Amino acid sequence: MEEDTPHPVRVDSDGVHVPEAGRTADDGRPRARVLACLVLAAVAVGCVAALDPTTLRPGAWTLAFIASLVLGTAVGTALLAVARRWSGAALAAVVCGLQGIVVLSVLANQSRAGGVLNVVLLLPLAVYAAVYLSRRQCRVVMAALVACVGVVMGAVADGVLQWISLTALPVLAFLGTSEVVLRLRTHLEGALASLVEQVATDPLTGLLNRRGLESRLPRAADAPTGFRCVLMLDIDHFKAINDRFGHEVGDEVFRRFAAGLAHETRAGDLAVRLGGEEFLVLSTTAPDQVSDYAEALRARAAEWMAEWAVTVSVGVVSATAGEDGVARGDVLGAVAAADECLYRAKQEGRNRTVVRPWNDARPSDGVSTSVG
Repeated sequence: MEEDTPHPVRVDSDGVHVPEAGRTADDGRPRARVLACLVLAAVAVGCVAALDPTTLRPGAWTLAFIASLVLGTAVGTALLAVARRWSGAALAAVVCGLQGIVVLSVLANQSRAGGVLNVVLLLPLAVYAAVYLSRRQCRVVMAALVACVGVVMGAVADGVLQWISLTALPVLAFLGTSEVVLRLRTHLEGALASLVEQVATDPLTGLLNRRGLESRLPRAADAPTGFRCVLMLDIDHFKAINDRFGHEVGDEVFRRFAAGLAHETRAGDLAVRLGGEEFLVLSTTAPDQVSDYAEALRARAAEWMAEWAVTVSVGVVSATAGEDGVARGDVLGAVAAADECLYRAKQEGRNRTVVRPWNDARPSDGVSTSVG
C-alpha cells in the first residue's frame, strides 16, 4: 500500500477512497462538507469571542482575528458551493490554515492561560485529516499541528522545561488519536477491499462474476469500453461429465478451464464466469483477428481438459466500430448476440466456433469457422 494513497479499493482523482462498484457523482463531497462544518462552527465560536470585550486583546490582534473570521467564512462557503472540486492537497492546506487560526485565537486572547484551552480545537482537525486525507497529507497536517502547539505553549511557558512538558501532552494526545484513526481506517479499507473482491469474484474459479463485470465497465451508457469482440464459451456436455465422474471432477474441470482462460486471454481482456458452464470473454482483439483468437482459445481449452476429453463451443461477435470498441450500453446486446452464435455452434454439433459481426443492430448470419 502506497503512502500517498492508502486506499486498496480505488482512489479517485482527489485521493478519495471509493469502492469501484459504489462510485457516484457525489464523490468527494462528504469530506468537503464535513470540513466546511468545522470551519463555519469555528467561525461561529470566534464571532462570540470577538463580541466579548474581555476576551481579545485590543488593537491589531483584534483586527487580525476578525480578518481570520472573514476568511474562514469565505472558505467554508466555498467548500459548500464547490465541494467536489477541492483536491486533497487543497483540503490539507485549509486544515493547516485552521490550525493557524487556533494559534491566533490563543495569542490574541487577553488571558494567555485561558486561551490555551483553545488548543483542544486542534483535535477535530487531527481526526478529520486521519479520516479523509491521504497518509502523506495527514503527515503534513500533523507536522503543522506540532508546530502550532509549540508556538502556543511557547507563549505561556515560563521556561524550556515547562514548554517541553506543556507541548508534549497535547501533541501526544493529538498524534496518538490521529494514528489510531489511521490504523482503524486502513483495517476497514482492507476489509472492504476483501469484501468487494469476494462479491465481484466467482468463488470456484476465481474469475469475475456478473457483478464484477459490471464494476469493470464505465458507468456512462455511451462510454466506449475498448472491447471490440465478445466471446461466449460453453463446456460441451458438461452434465455428462458430472454424471460420469461426479461433481468434484466437474468442479475441477471448471477450475482447469478458468485457469487456462485467465492465462491465455490477452492483457486488457476480461474473463467472466456467467454461471454454470458458460463463460464470457470481452476482448480488445481486432475484428480481422478475432476468428483466429477464438479458435486458438477453443483448441487450447481441449488441451486443458484433455484428461476428460472435454471440448468447448464458442460464439463470437466482433465490433465494426473503431478502436474505442463497443459502448457500455451495447455490451449486453453484444453478449446476447454472442449467445446466439454459441447456440448455433451447439446446434451444428458443438466443439466449434461461430463468428458474427456486430453493428449495433441484430447480427447477421454467422459463419462457422472450424471444427476441432
